[in-house]
Amino acid sequence: MGQPRTPTGLNHSLAALMRIHVCSSAMASDPQKPGRQRATWTLSAHTLSNTRLALVACTLLATVAVLLVVTLEARSAQDALEEAASYTLRDYSGYAGRMLGADVLRRFSEQRAAILAPVTGTSGRNASPPALSEITALGEQSFAELGVINDSSLGYFRLSAASGTMEGARGITGNFATRVTDTVRALTRTLTASSPPGIIALEWSGDAYSISYAPHFDVSGHLTDIYGFAYTRNRVVSVMAARVFREVPLLPVSFAGVRWNYDTTRVQVGEVTNDSLLAMRITDRRGRELWKTRDADTVLASSLYRGRSVISTNAGGIVVEAAMRPAAEPSLIPSIVRRAQRWTLRGLIALALLLVMVSLLALRGERLGAHARRAEAMEQLALGIRHEINNALASVLLNAELLHEENTMTEEQRERLEAIVEQAERMRKVVQRLENSEKLNVLVPYLNEGLMVDLSTTRERDPVQEFGGTRRAPPG
Repeated sequence: MGQPRTPTGLNHSLAALMRIHVCSSAMASDPQKPGRQRATWTLSAHTLSNTRLALVACTLLATVAVLLVVTLEARSAQDALEEAASYTLRDYSGYAGRMLGADVLRRFSEQRAAILAPVTGTSGRNASPPALSEITALGEQSFAELGVINDSSLGYFRLSAASGTMEGARGITGNFATRVTDTVRALTRTLTASSPPGIIALEWSGDAYSISYAPHFDVSGHLTDIYGFAYTRNRVVSVMAARVFREVPLLPVSFAGVRWNYDTTRVQVGEVTNDSLLAMRITDRRGRELWKTRDADTVLASSLYRGRSVISTNAGGIVVEAAMRPAAEPSLIPSIVRRAQRWTLRGLIALALLLVMVSLLALRGERLGAHARRAEAMEQLALGIRHEINNALASVLLNAELLHEENTMTEEQRERLEAIVEQAERMRKVVQRLENSEKLNVLVPYLNEGLMVDLSTTRERDPVQEFGGTRRAPPG
């Protein structure tokens, strides 16, 4: 028998495997490869990972700290706004009381001037004094404009300074007329040509009365008569205050935020009336009640926003108490306070979202960095595995060639040697496929419902077909 000949497929496989082994060794040891260069100043992957994790942790801590600070500041701002609104509501309660009292007294002054205009118009001039009937007519017209006044003491008078006699009309009769005469007669010693019209208080039978008067002087400055009218104070004040309360907006229009209603008989949607916002009570200096709104006692006792104003007059003055109704508080908070509250909350939400986005971006960057480091580590691992497997395969094929040269091999042993060569070729193909990792995208089911890369399904040329044609056993 002649010297056995090495199979063509085995020679080609050994040569190809040695080329792979040399290339793998060169790639692992060549420091000049661009993909493996490392600058001396570059941080290590572990250091970069720790740095990114520290940045993420710091960002999260900063997010929590900033949100905590902003929340505390927003709460402080909210408390300050509520306190400012509370002070504002209390201030405007007092303001509403002063407005009501001042307007009531102003209207009384205008009414007194209108009724006594004939007296002041002829006083100190070369003109005859007016008749009491003229004053009475003007007074009846003025009080009729206020509304129904059930005051039996309402009356008009004319006191002659020369004789001291009293001419009375309507309620100025009987003992009440005598008391009014005595009170007015005492004024004759104090009035001068420059004395203006005035008002004095009168107590009679437990009730408070007001007496409005105006002196009349002749052309030489001598007092001739005193004209005036008297009324029960609480009855006329209640009618006047009710009218003012209905007609005058006691809070600024911009403060309430909606337009006011000036006619309570025709209330439109969106209109605000004093009665829906305020509760009022007017008393005199002695605490006697002159007028109050509905539920005034309850609201004044329970409201947190109350004001009290004392308005002095010659008749003793009045005390006006005002309070915000509890249901009116939400609609009376100034719009600027509401806007500040809304923008504070929006700013807090926007800042929270911004910090959360920054934290998520930092966390995503760390995860991408970790994925990149893992991919690089796997690439290095694959390179090392290829190098070691190529070394082992080279040894296996070399020993297979040496065994094939033995003359003592039987046919069964040669078949087994062919199987060894075939499996070595299969491993060589797997190693070659690892060089193109981006093509390893075929996933197949694995244990426990997992997935793995199927290296056998990638499209590669058959090395047996490439180097030896059809697969067959080497000749004996």
